[in-house]
Amino acid sequence: MNRLICTNLDAATPASKEALPSARESGKRSKGPTRILFINGAELGFATTSRSLQHYTSLRDDIEAVHFSVVMPNWLRLMCAGFPVKALRLAGLDLHGERQMVAHRLLLKSFLNGPLGVPQNRYDVVHIMTQQRGLMVPAMSRHTFARFVVNCDATAIAWDRDFEVPRITPRIHAGMERRIYAACTAVACASDWVAQSMINDYGVPAQKIIMHMPCARRTPGIAPRTPDAHVHRPADSPIKLVFVGNDWPRKGGPRLLRWHQERWAMPKKGQRAELHICSGAAPQDHSAKGVVWHGATPHDKLIREILPNCDIFVMPTHEDTFLIAAQEAQTMGLPVVSTRIAGIPEVVMHGLTGFLYQRNDEAGYIAAIERLMNEPELLTRFSAAAASHAMRDLSADVWHNHLLDQLVAVADGRNVMFKPLACSTGVSP
Repeated sequence: MNRLICTNLDAATPASKEALPSARESGKRSKGPTRILFINGAELGFATTSRSLQHYTSLRDDIEAVHFSVVMPNWLRLMCAGFPVKALRLAGLDLHGERQMVAHRLLLKSFLNGPLGVPQNRYDVVHIMTQQRGLMVPAMSRHTFARFVVNCDATAIAWDRDFEVPRITPRIHAGMERRIYAACTAVACASDWVAQSMINDYGVPAQKIIMHMPCARRTPGIAPRTPDAHVHRPADSPIKLVFVGNDWPRKGGPRLLRWHQERWAMPKKGQRAELHICSGAAPQDHSAKGVVWHGATPHDKLIREILPNCDIFVMPTHEDTFLIAAQEAQTMGLPVVSTRIAGIPEVVMHGLTGFLYQRNDEAGYIAAIERLMNEPELLTRFSAAAASHAMRDLSADVWHNHLLDQLVAVADGRNVMFKPLACSTGVSP
């Protein structure tokens, strides 16, 4: 059950305080449901995961949950903003990640010590998404009986290595992360990519690690498109490509638009493609041929109207750790063309449910898209495999309940399990 869902804008109201669990006088685990405080993100994919956790805790009788989402006030945005000088950002001299961690500590400390009452021992477990919000854990863990679990989609060391970031101050950020992981009872990792970094780069014991793929929930009543839907398309109807992402430049939107305009908007030979762009940040150029601009797209419309009527999901992203949008596309039976970085190869099966290429391999992306456009049998096979993979390995029911089961185990002092036994994704550490 959920006792309270709130943000820092309303956590201090009398009604919110009344909904909190009562304080305990001892550190002994009380009988009854496990009391968990979720400190969530309210932006981008973190908001999707937060909503899913709220849904699944509402169905659990063995959990009493308080969900606290951080809405960034202007002062926090200013502290977390990147420097305007690009060279400083690229070199890591703006201390962007470090400033984020310090800023969130300043914000969260007042709420955790005050309205949410963590030191008063209201909770058995505090779950934090992500380590950017976890800098208060080392100090706070000494003043409460609650156990802490941090949920990570990347580490600073893995990020710098895989995205080739020439950070000049890596030890500062990594050192801050090490303190957080050491103070936590367990660490939840969004992918095996993160889990291996935890073990190899930070020395986190394997028995402390939980794998939690933040999978998107399937919308009730919405079935995947039939794998051969494109076969029954009228002869003059184009293949439909779809891009979903608000961070337009980082996710590769500009180059996808360029490829489309140069090759598929008005081709002299072969099939043409219609490009659907779901992005609130994409500058809409209505002179572009064959482009449908959806702007900021409500999630329900994306799932119910747009994805079921498209054929191929394309996101040639430059920097991403884990693509929830690619999960949702595969859930609806769309093959994915994206980038072979971080945890994405654990979401998209290269050569089975889509194609993955290195970040700068434009020829590879283009060839993959054109192959799916021009080979109906391949598109049909990938479509069926994508839907099957999503149902088997990317089930939100499985992964979110797995995390909740492990949080209960942490509260009880039991060993945690790395991944669900029924799921084939991920490699046990």
